[in-house]
Amino acid sequence: MHKYLRNRRDSGANLIEFALLAPLLILLLLGIIEFGWVFSQNNDVRHGAREGARAAAVNLGGNPVIHTAACDSMDLTSPVTVEFIDSGSEAAGSYGSVQVIATPDSLTGLGFIEAFLPNTLTSTVEFRLEQPSADWGSDGAPVPC
Repeated sequence: MHKYLRNRRDSGANLIEFALLAPLLILLLLGIIEFGWVFSQNNDVRHGAREGARAAAVNLGGNPVIHTAACDSMDLTSPVTVEFIDSGSEAAGSYGSVQVIATPDSLTGLGFIEAFLPNTLTSTVEFRLEQPSADWGSDGAPVPC
């Protein structure tokens, strides 16, 4: 008998090894995919906050226009709120901030993977008014997109 031939007792060993390791490898793959999906959503939240701050800094319009600019720059399907906070002064050079808060969606729907991911995604961008603003300001409540 040749030394590389397998014994009949070893014929199912590869299948058993694969059956034991396959769930762990699939779980690892799904975890990587889920992390990438949440990372993409976080980038969307950050982009929305930056666009809202840019629109407010150049006095693109009132709160509804700025809110629309922030919401339109995001591709999220989950609940998103946008909040504008000003310093109380509408003069050029005053500061304000835009905060975007979103709840991340799950791509895989596996609850035990989501336990390792954040519950909310938040981005706050501070800006300085480049022009005086007569109609920009916060009403004190976050507005959903």
